[in-house]
Amino acid sequence: MKPVSGVKHWLKTNSAILILSGGIAIAAGVGQDALRQGELWFTDWALEFSGPRRVPNKVMIVAIDDFSLQQAANADLSNDPALQKLLEWPWPRSTYALVLDRLIESGAKTIGFDLLFDTPSSHGREDDAVFAASLQRHVNHVVLGVQALSSEGPVAGLSLLDLTPTLKDAHPLIRRGLLNGRPDPDGVLRKPPGITSLNLRKQLGPAVPPGMASEILKKPPANPKTGIPLLAPYGPPRTIPTHSIWELLEPKAYAALQQSGKLQDAVVLIGPTAAVFQDLHRSVFSGAVGMPGVELHATEVANHLEGRSLQFVQLIPGWNLILAALACGLGLAISGLERPLQRLGIAAVTTVGSLLIGVVLVTKAWVVLPLGSIALTILATGIVSSADATVKLQWQRRRLRNTLGRYLSPAVAAEIADQPDNADVLLQGRLVDVVVLMSDIRGFTAFTQAMTEKGEVHGLVNRLNTYFSEIVDAVHAQQGSVDKFIGDATLAVFGAPLQRSGAANAEAGVKTAIAIQQRLEQLNQEWIASGQEPWAQVIVLSYGWVVSGNIGSSSRMDYTVIGDAVNTASRLEQIAKQCNRTIVMSEAVAELLENQWPLDDLGEFPIRGQEPQRVFALKTVTKSSQKPGTYT
Repeated sequence: MKPVSGVKHWLKTNSAILILSGGIAIAAGVGQDALRQGELWFTDWALEFSGPRRVPNKVMIVAIDDFSLQQAANADLSNDPALQKLLEWPWPRSTYALVLDRLIESGAKTIGFDLLFDTPSSHGREDDAVFAASLQRHVNHVVLGVQALSSEGPVAGLSLLDLTPTLKDAHPLIRRGLLNGRPDPDGVLRKPPGITSLNLRKQLGPAVPPGMASEILKKPPANPKTGIPLLAPYGPPRTIPTHSIWELLEPKAYAALQQSGKLQDAVVLIGPTAAVFQDLHRSVFSGAVGMPGVELHATEVANHLEGRSLQFVQLIPGWNLILAALACGLGLAISGLERPLQRLGIAAVTTVGSLLIGVVLVTKAWVVLPLGSIALTILATGIVSSADATVKLQWQRRRLRNTLGRYLSPAVAAEIADQPDNADVLLQGRLVDVVVLMSDIRGFTAFTQAMTEKGEVHGLVNRLNTYFSEIVDAVHAQQGSVDKFIGDATLAVFGAPLQRSGAANAEAGVKTAIAIQQRLEQLNQEWIASGQEPWAQVIVLSYGWVVSGNIGSSSRMDYTVIGDAVNTASRLEQIAKQCNRTIVMSEAVAELLENQWPLDDLGEFPIRGQEPQRVFALKTVTKSSQKPGTYT
């Protein structure tokens, strides 16, 4: 039976961690998509946490931005006929022909248009012819954008917004690049747009053009084997060097740009960035503004040029069980630590370490491992384990406080319960100097016999319990401990288990004795008023060494004190009754009081088992057994 009992105890002790592990196994198994999404969010955070990074040289954007649109709106003030055509959108295609010519003149290597030319120009056939002529001249240096739409059409359920025939037929080598990108379920575009084109081509055949970046660089995207490729962003919008298209249209600005040599051997993407075009996408670093589509294509181009691809390693089968095992192992490992903050601290440090490793892998090795879910598992384990330890610690403290409260003052019991690690030390056997207080009712034997003969045993017990309650309250008020009740006598201790100075214990003992005396006087007044006989008592105080601790058998133990001071107190009780004094103390207690209280020297008395010693009585005003104003 013992092994079974041991297993039950182990399961009960570690139930919180086992429940957490089971919950993780189920939640991570059912929520694979959510887990993957969480890893992507961690990747976004890691990239943004590391901040912007350098963009490869010679990757540029020519933006149709707000500034260009504002300048075009005032083009009627210009003397340049080409600029005067920009008063209305869409601009003439001759404008793009001019931009293309000037980019080639400035040394640009390849130009990609992140624009659609799927319908004839609204400015007439001659306008398309001008652009077509420019395309013929620079056919080896230009890629035009096209887009696939999900609908019924010639490409297996897709309709392709291809080039208008005038442009498509301008030259047989006209290159087209697919502009499509596919966001993740949370609406954030993380994967390179070229991957969307690659997947479409695999499904639907060569009718779907390659992606824009692949066509610009004449290099297909790498077929991932270790994970899902993600864009490796460079920073917020406009991190990639961007020039307003107006700089290529306005003669003076163009002359300055051409002279700067910035466009020499550059890969240039032309596209809209103004918000009015609604080509803004949620992406890493985009914030609430959104990332222009042309900048996402430029990012893919730049990634290709530097040979960099962020690889998202997919979760392996059974990952939920691995996380559950991690939670279980870590929880059991830190369960040996009793302090909740220690458990939480270890989990927090390990969590931060895991996150930092993840950041380094993302930003330096360009690999995304599922460290986000690992860090979350570790943190959850730390929180649950520390919460479990807190509950158990509070339960232990409450149990200890309730146990100690039976014979210690509430304040002392709370102090010990608040430091359970030291409770065993405080309650184990120790040799200490204490003040012992013993109270005893005079003539209680005769009183008991009389009450018994009258059949008033129940009333006797009630009176005794009322009396003991007053004594306990008085003792606890001075941080003392009630050791035991012996018939009608009470034994209390000051200085154990929590030690104080001898003078402090002596003062507490005297104050307790006076309080007990006053409380009995109040009880006597109530008893006399109800026709009952009053009680008289003696209270003695002694000081000396005792052995304090949990004493008893394996099945029954009590915290108690034994020793010289206890023996002295029992001897002083007879002296107090002999001298007819209420509060009597040993010479050692009197010395500790240092003349702070009025005392009577009762003389020297023999103490059985000890040397004769002087005994003193405390002068106090009494009301029940003496006339008012007299001392006893």
